[in-house]
Amino acid sequence: MKIILASTSENRRRLFERMGFVFEVMAPDYEEIINHDIDPLEQTKEFALGKAESVWQHFADSDEDVMVLGFDSMIHFQGGSLGKAKNRTEALAMLQSFVGKEQDIVSGMAVLGRYQGKEFREVIHESTNVKFRADITTAEIEKYLEFGDWAGKCGAYSILGTGTWFLEYIDGDFQNIVGVPVLRLGEIIRKVTGEAPVLNLRVC
Repeated sequence: MKIILASTSENRRRLFERMGFVFEVMAPDYEEIINHDIDPLEQTKEFALGKAESVWQHFADSDEDVMVLGFDSMIHFQGGSLGKAKNRTEALAMLQSFVGKEQDIVSGMAVLGRYQGKEFREVIHESTNVKFRADITTAEIEKYLEFGDWAGKCGAYSILGTGTWFLEYIDGDFQNIVGVPVLRLGEIIRKVTGEAPVLNLRVC
């Protein structure tokens, strides 16, 4: 079955490679417009579905087995929703606001496609709780920002990079912080194909 990653996220691409998937990347043609009146969990599901559907339309009329995966992530923090910082100043303010506090990293995932002539659609969300250390200094944050690791990252930090040193603890699916609820994805693959994901991986 052809797997299509409907995401331009470098972190997601690297995660899929490490998991052993053979996949293609297609950039979704979808505009995200945040509605602050919608629960963050529902918002991420809506965005993930929009991205997946924009790519699925390229395969909808074919007969091949294909699975399209769309994702979206945001941070639920102090009653509000946060996405990516627009610039370095905003990234600094965002990271400073996290010091000593908890946040929920929310990912939406949409899995669309066709397998053995039957179409499938699964849209779910997953939340992982993390807490930032209370002793983080402004000098630490400034040094981190110099690396440029904040750009394009939800919450202005990357758990796969030096941003991990900001955290006191993680409660939940670690990969979900990267933007892929891997455990839930495995469940969906088994449900759709009747096989464990490992049976469909490439062999080195």
